[in-house]
Amino acid sequence: MVEALLGIQILAVCFAGFMLYVSFLHFKRKNISSVEFVFWLAVWSSFIFFALFPRVLDPVLAQLFIIRAMDLLMIVAFMILSYLGFANHVGIKALHREIRRLVSEDAKKHAKKS
Repeated sequence: MVEALLGIQILAVCFAGFMLYVSFLHFKRKNISSVEFVFWLAVWSSFIFFALFPRVLDPVLAQLFIIRAMDLLMIVAFMILSYLGFANHVGIKALHREIRRLVSEDAKKHAKKS
């Protein structure tokens, strides 16, 4: 049975298509590696697939006792955002330490010359 596309499905496919394009641009500009590009290609392609065919998730939803696919999406989104926030925090802390080390080395070099 072919279901009519809902507005949210069309919006989701447009968003995922845009993100595929952005990923491709960053790959071409060498901002991300080919492995990262393949990862994002898989993520956004899966997003498009599940947006167009949400009933595929019904067996998973039943096993997890989740009523709607949107609820699963929100749970996964919060988990991903939590991880990204933590990874961002750790990365910034590492950058702070590196900057502090570089500034200290530079100050020691200039102090010895004076």
